[in-house]
Amino acid sequence: MHPFRNLLLISVGRADSLEKVLTPGEWGRMFQMARHQSLLAIIYEAVLRLPEHQRPPQEMMDKWKEYTDLTAGIYNRHQKHIEQLKLILDKMGLRGCILKGTGLSHLYPKPERRLCGDIDLWVEGTHKSIIKAFDEAGYPPYEILYQEAKVDIFDDTEVEIHFHPCKMNNPFKNARLQKFFNINAPFQGTLTYPDARFNAVFCMAHMYRHYLVGGIGMRQMLDYYYVLRELKPEDRAQVLDTLSKLGMKKFTAAVMCSMQFNFGLEDEYLLCPPDKKYGGRLVNDIINMGNFGMLDKRNYSAEGESRWKRFLRKNRRIFSNFRYFPGEVTWSPFARVSQHVWRLFNNYL
Repeated sequence: MHPFRNLLLISVGRADSLEKVLTPGEWGRMFQMARHQSLLAIIYEAVLRLPEHQRPPQEMMDKWKEYTDLTAGIYNRHQKHIEQLKLILDKMGLRGCILKGTGLSHLYPKPERRLCGDIDLWVEGTHKSIIKAFDEAGYPPYEILYQEAKVDIFDDTEVEIHFHPCKMNNPFKNARLQKFFNINAPFQGTLTYPDARFNAVFCMAHMYRHYLVGGIGMRQMLDYYYVLRELKPEDRAQVLDTLSKLGMKKFTAAVMCSMQFNFGLEDEYLLCPPDKKYGGRLVNDIINMGNFGMLDKRNYSAEGESRWKRFLRKNRRIFSNFRYFPGEVTWSPFARVSQHVWRLFNNYL
């Protein structure tokens, strides 16, 4: 067993120790792999559970603890900002919910170990009404897209407001996805967190989109591991039916393979039987490409890259998956063009 996989299993309580003692050089590689997957604090938790003789050198332990403390500091800062966002939304007369990392961290045994970047806030209402409300409150949105926009509220934390939690390239599938979001919108107060049934669809759609466009990491897989363990048994069939109608059954089966291979998830929590063929490819891509494809050179933009060259590069990247997911991939160029037209029509360019 690869030692990094071994550490992942330890982090979720599926193993107690490594199969072999690692050398300092091997520990250095484990540290870099954890960094590339944005899982340093999670893996540090696994390291703390190891027998004393299997732990890395003290110098590395100190460095690892420093990063873990930094992650906890970000988490605590986000929690304070969420309380502030509640007051801001309440004053604006809006309702919202916290998505993605900050919205999923509470599912972890130790939420402060889950590294979060920005705060993703899905706000109820049309994009124009939301933009107007934030603008009048003194937080003018910018970099406005069909799905989201940025707002400057805090000096030390980025905030993205979402008009739609996620989108798909295929306009027919996207309409179905938005219908699911609208019907199952978790707006039950000024600021809430989605339930597991909502997250089981939303997180899968989010991973699917990012995998095709640029790549996803083990952090998103670990998020989904905890979503599946939270999901009620009676909701599994309905979630799978929704994902199948959205054209994601093959990808879902690949993710289930990752759930078992990387985290030892029991059969009772799976949405469908794992697909080892596509799942093996997904697992390898996650390791080789890093978090959100940070190691994939196809995602790197050359100096002075024009918009046209960027358009071609991104489409070459997504069309590398045409053989596996032709439906969503085929619509990619049209989705990019329609995004540009939408921004132009609404004067957001």
